Amino acid sequence: MDFNLLRLCVYLLFLSLCNLVYFPYACSADKFVINHSVSESDRRYQYTYELLDLIIQETNADFGDASIEVTNLVMSRNRIFKSLQDGQTINVMAEASNEEWNTKLIPIPIPIRKGIQGFRVFIIKNENKNLLANIDSLEQLMRLRTGSGSQWSTRVAMKQAGFDVVESAQYDSLFNMLSKGRFITFGRGVNEAYQEVELFQKRYPELIVDEHIVLNIPLATYYYVSPTKPRLANRIKVGLLRMIENGKFDKLFYQWHCEYLMRSQLNKRKLFKISNPLVVESQMTSIMGKDFLFNSSLDASSICQKYLKP
Repeated sequence: MDFNLLRLCVYLLFLSLCNLVYFPYACSADKFVINHSVSESDRRYQYTYELLDLIIQETNADFGDASIEVTNLVMSRNRIFKSLQDGQTINVMAEASNEEWNTKLIPIPIPIRKGIQGFRVFIIKNENKNLLANIDSLEQLMRLRTGSGSQWSTRVAMKQAGFDVVESAQYDSLFNMLSKGRFITFGRGVNEAYQEVELFQKRYPELIVDEHIVLNIPLATYYYVSPTKPRLANRIKVGLLRMIENGKFDKLFYQWHCEYLMRSQLNKRKLFKISNPLVVESQMTSIMGKDFLFNSSLDASSICQKYLKP
């Protein structure tokens, strides 16, 4: 066979291998394009960005080099979903589980926040702290008008349960609305509430985190990948499972969240639970089992001791 023809055949074979979904070595560097925060005050995704970076490092040997880019577009959740479907503007995002995303994107059903964002504590005005201290039932709690993002899955769960929900599409404006008394309670994940109060303290010094109640709404954060990028989905799954096995995942998770888990003292609060029609609880435990999720009845301080050592 002519040598140049042989080289061409080898080259074409090489290109065809690059197109195989689970070919273990990258023919070109994988490119992860992630979402931009909705405002300068929005730090909800920082943990998921760092985790993704470690997943890439964990899989370099068998998948090759990769890069992470943050899109320069600020998009609503609905627009992000549409962008993920075609994989052009963005191809991966960590987001709360819901049925539509599960069916039209590629979910990696490993709850990367161990379900803690489903433990909702309430940001309130300081003047209302005694009001929540005297709540003894879910029915009493539901009588208090509450705030929510209009595209949040927890909004659907709370409205179905009977809460009077005041909505806004703008993240920052919810804190302004709470300050002005448009609603009494603003439920946030235990991983969100304390840092948000600190971030908005100069603008709204009257906002505090309630110390008495936790509302459990089953919620899982998964990495979702564009259906046009199955290789990236496989890489994330391989890396996550590897990090869970070698202990690096728990180390990162607790280093990020122990401060808030300890401050919230979930095990000492009155706990109420409502269902979430957008979350399949069996899916949350389908890969890692129930023990992988954070148990709010345990003392977080005892768990966190080994992860917060200098």
